[in-house]
Amino acid sequence: MRQQKLNQALTAITEEDFDLAKRLFSQIFTGVNGGKHADPGMAGSLLYHMAMVTKMESETRMLIDELHVSLPDISLKLSKIYSDFESDAKELTKEITPFNIDFQELAATPRLGTVEKINLFTNLTKENKTVESMLNNKSSKSGEALEKLFRAWAEQIMRMRLIQEYETIKGLLVTAELVKTIGVPALENAMERVQDRFGQETVNISLDVTLKVGMRREKLQSIMLSDHFVNYTMDIEKLDGHMEFLNCPIFGSHKYAEEKYGVNPQAPALFCTHFCFAHAKAMLDTVLPFPFTLWQPKLIATHGNCEFYLKLSYSPVAKAFERFIPLVMSWNITRECNMKCSHCYINATEKKLDNELNTQEAKKLMDQIFQVSRPLLILSGGEPLLRPDVFELISYGSKKGLKMGLGSNGSLIDDDVARKLKEAGVATVSISLDSHIPAQHDEFRGVAGAWEKAVQACKALRKNNVLVQVNTTLTQQNYNQIDDIMSLAESIGVENFHLFFLVPTGRGTKLTDISPEKYEEMITKTFAKTANHKLNVRPSCAPQFMRIAKDMGLDMRQWIRGCIAGLYYCRIYPNGDVTPCPYLPIKLGNIREKSFKEIWFNSKVFNALRDPNSLKGKCGACEYRSLCGGCRARAYGLSNDFIDYCGDLHEPAELKSDYLTEDPWCVYQPKNASQKP
Repeated sequence: MRQQKLNQALTAITEEDFDLAKRLFSQIFTGVNGGKHADPGMAGSLLYHMAMVTKMESETRMLIDELHVSLPDISLKLSKIYSDFESDAKELTKEITPFNIDFQELAATPRLGTVEKINLFTNLTKENKTVESMLNNKSSKSGEALEKLFRAWAEQIMRMRLIQEYETIKGLLVTAELVKTIGVPALENAMERVQDRFGQETVNISLDVTLKVGMRREKLQSIMLSDHFVNYTMDIEKLDGHMEFLNCPIFGSHKYAEEKYGVNPQAPALFCTHFCFAHAKAMLDTVLPFPFTLWQPKLIATHGNCEFYLKLSYSPVAKAFERFIPLVMSWNITRECNMKCSHCYINATEKKLDNELNTQEAKKLMDQIFQVSRPLLILSGGEPLLRPDVFELISYGSKKGLKMGLGSNGSLIDDDVARKLKEAGVATVSISLDSHIPAQHDEFRGVAGAWEKAVQACKALRKNNVLVQVNTTLTQQNYNQIDDIMSLAESIGVENFHLFFLVPTGRGTKLTDISPEKYEEMITKTFAKTANHKLNVRPSCAPQFMRIAKDMGLDMRQWIRGCIAGLYYCRIYPNGDVTPCPYLPIKLGNIREKSFKEIWFNSKVFNALRDPNSLKGKCGACEYRSLCGGCRARAYGLSNDFIDYCGDLHEPAELKSDYLTEDPWCVYQPKNASQKP
């Protein structure tokens, strides 16, 4: 397919249709998104084959190390099977690129390390920029340069594909010999012991290279599936997904070896069950924000096709199917804080609440959450690291299978604390950073030196391999700095960037918010700027971003809905009160009085939030109501004099206003003129 596009691009250059040539070149190099015909392009394909070499080589190495045995002598069979493959490969690729790599050279070729992989990719990117510049300048020599680049890439891909096949056949034959010498049960036990470590190590290497060459984390999924991906679907209604694989690069070699050379058929099934499963699980864990459970109902070694099934936030003690379960939860584990942020929704103080949940009650809450789902549970505050048992709570939740996150101002995170967080099992940490100008951030946070500590916290967390997210609250003072803040976040190793649109609650009621029109403009501009950054960007507390993203034609698979409060999200206050979100202070129950399960499924407010037809005003009439939902907190806070009534103390209370009315900060006018009252 890429060869055909290359020929079309060369023809376009000859005919001086450089616009068409540039479009085709972009598709050849960066690929095409979209279903089973997706193509990662030359760049993605190179990353994929480098990763596959590491994966196949690691399988044999880790298994031999785990069993403490010597590598069996498989040289004769390996040479025969590989020679057959090499002959076929030469015939299939003779029109694309010739190669003269013999078996002995291939076996002795050093496998690329991370640095060599990055250098190889960087050189390809430089050559790509050169060709791109020549096409922009309508150079008559751009065709020659394009063809040279394609040939160089094809030679590298062929070399890696040959090495990959060598390692595949080697692993198969080693496994088959081990079946003879130690038996299937002992071999399978060894595979079970190393499979998680194998999956994590091989995916981490791939992720490290992917990020260092400038690609985003979520790109890893499409790259790793590029050579055998058939179909991937997610059902938001059921919160589950299916992946089907065909054209597995391992399957062909295994089947050939079994049929022509009598290799034990049990060996390839063991690879599917343990190593391929572990690799897929680790890859998905790297790119999916929520916890999931993975099954493999079909193996390509036994069924002829490979299928994976995953369920988001699945808890084995919960009901088999519930349409609405928590995927993510915020838990203010304390109100105590060491800063004085001018926008604080919880009105945090230097003292904790007298009735905050103690350690045992906190663990009981996590037990209750597990009865409903396994969400991403974000421990927040105040400043959660001021709570002495925070590491104990993270460890407890992690061992239960919850994905543990932490929301911090960063002031207490140094290398030692970052290491402890990693060891306790934290998956991600959010650090607040509201300006690229230190003095302005410090003024916003009310403490001198806050900016420096936040930046150093990000660096310490990345050093300890913790995923970092920067949270920026948009205000009148910083709305023109977002591009600079994103650049700063990138420079210190941050991957995720959440732009929080101010909701006037807590101390935030005293700030002058930007206008609704400015909100709309900022969302649009932020999305437009994402092309200049490798950050994963998501607006928060501005659910209209879903409408804007759809109108801009953006890939929306990473998002579920604009406002997820009550559907897939809720907040726990330090005393155990449950509210739909931190900015919507409606007390729906307390876990000291009712179980979380009872509150989540039986609350009238939660159930109303789950029905888009219950919305009123223009939100109820809007064609985007299921996609967006409007900000329920802003509707509650800016309607019916809620701000005047509540003042600045943002504690959960009984329902006092209409949370289902229209979002007054959305400027969109529904196409349906008749609005619901």
